[in-house]
Amino acid sequence: MSGSNPKVKAFLICDQVIRSTDGKYSIIGVFRRVHAPSFPVFHARFGVYLMLGEMNGEYNFTIEFTDPTEGQVLAKAELRGVKHAKPLEDFETGINLPGLQFTKEGTYEVHVICNGDLLHVDTLQAIKVESPPPPPKTSGME
Repeated sequence: MSGSNPKVKAFLICDQVIRSTDGKYSIIGVFRRVHAPSFPVFHARFGVYLMLGEMNGEYNFTIEFTDPTEGQVLAKAELRGVKHAKPLEDFETGINLPGLQFTKEGTYEVHVICNGDLLHVDTLQAIKVESPPPPPKTSGME
């Protein structure tokens, strides 16, 4: 394993991360809040884009989606045995999860863990909103 942890240069929460055949990343639907008329609610797509610098060695990464009020890990993804021996070249990756369940309104955390150490924490807000009113009925005489 590496002697020191990498530096987080970019961390984005989004609907989806796509890597093209030429190695470019597309980050689709960046968000910080999930709005819902009631809870629990399922957010069908969830991705994380991560750019790290100063990597020189082998790393194990875990991305955890947590409810900090309950101390509960709701979902996680792991990248094991990541080898990167070019500290001047950034390492990029995208992780897509099939979706996430927000059990209640409040603040959720996304943790990046590297070789067992907490490397980065970001937050997401789940917010209850009123349902929009139905569209007005038309008489069909327009």
